[in-house]
Amino acid sequence: MKIFITIVGKGSPRKDKNGQIEKDSTGRPIFDYFETEYQFEDIVKKSKLSSSIIIEKIRPDKVYVLGTSESLWNLADRFIGEYEKVLIPFGTNHEEFWQMFETLANLDVEGKEVYMDVTHGFRSIPLFVSTVMNFFEKVKDAKVKGVYYGMFEAKGDVKPIVDLLPILEINKWIEGYTIFKEFGDSRKISYLTSEKIKELPLEERKKLSRLNSLSKTLEKSSKAFGFTALDFYIKSLSDITSISQNINNVPANLKALEFLTEDIEKVSEVFTNINKEWEKQLKLAEIYFEKNRFSQSLTALRESVLTFILEENELDWKDEDLRESTLGKLFENNKELFPQGLLSLISQIKDLRNKASHGFIGKDSSEAEINQSIEKLHSYIEKAKEILFKIDIKSPELKEKIIALKL
Repeated sequence: MKIFITIVGKGSPRKDKNGQIEKDSTGRPIFDYFETEYQFEDIVKKSKLSSSIIIEKIRPDKVYVLGTSESLWNLADRFIGEYEKVLIPFGTNHEEFWQMFETLANLDVEGKEVYMDVTHGFRSIPLFVSTVMNFFEKVKDAKVKGVYYGMFEAKGDVKPIVDLLPILEINKWIEGYTIFKEFGDSRKISYLTSEKIKELPLEERKKLSRLNSLSKTLEKSSKAFGFTALDFYIKSLSDITSISQNINNVPANLKALEFLTEDIEKVSEVFTNINKEWEKQLKLAEIYFEKNRFSQSLTALRESVLTFILEENELDWKDEDLRESTLGKLFENNKELFPQGLLSLISQIKDLRNKASHGFIGKDSSEAEINQSIEKLHSYIEKAKEILFKIDIKSPELKEKIIALKL
């Protein structure tokens, strides 16, 4: 179902042939809109309201006309025909903007296609509309298909009606990047990329295999990050960089992606010059902490310590038995094989991990304890950076003990 929303304002004082303002019988100025020749896609037509031409083209199922008590409703009756009148305040202060938003939020657009014309609205309306359209899509599950503006100030006799939707879409790309930057979630960018590719002709789509690959890799990266799949996440970032660096001639509707991939590449560059796996995992612990993903940061921190012990002793750090069972026994029964600072760190991480794994459930749990745990986690990460880069854990005796315990 197609919903069309338009705005009718007060217009400008009408003037006669001599340039004098026309007045009604009470002496008040008569307000009107100029009859203008508009072009919307393949339609060129004269009208006082640009919305009448847009309606002719898109053929909506329902029309809402927004306006104040001083709007030219007679023009809406004449040029639009059947519509639902929606009164809004003038939008001159904070309270009125909220009233306006509440009015638009209550329009029946849920799950429908939405088109809007802002040509005859107040100058603040186009900015306000971007927020409303975002609300429609996020909360009302509507699909915004077009936001139009008749460029009355454009040169020439025929004034184009342009679609402002690309401006709103830029905001979506920015939102997608913000979510990625703050939370490590690249699903929004992946979705936008995929949707924009679908809009292109089939022949052009066939030439964009790398862009398709980028969309899928972004999604994989997000899943890996969400599940603390450390090795897979690092690899996916490398894949994103590799793919994006080999993309040429990006279509116009995907230009925003060029700017975003540059910053995504910067994230992956953090791991470029790190060769040891335990260092990568420790760096991920920092990244998770910065993004307020504390449980995942704790997991990455613990895994980095275990990887450190095995990798430095040239053992298979991916071996689950070595990581969990064997090292666990060593920590309990062969403490003399480890530096005291490392053992203390391992114990502290274990205690905090147990609390986090059980959801901080307990009679003594409190907000203060959670805040203290965040501070502890940060200090453990800093301690790990200090210890792991300084100590030499490589030892033939330790390596033999690990191998023997596994056997």
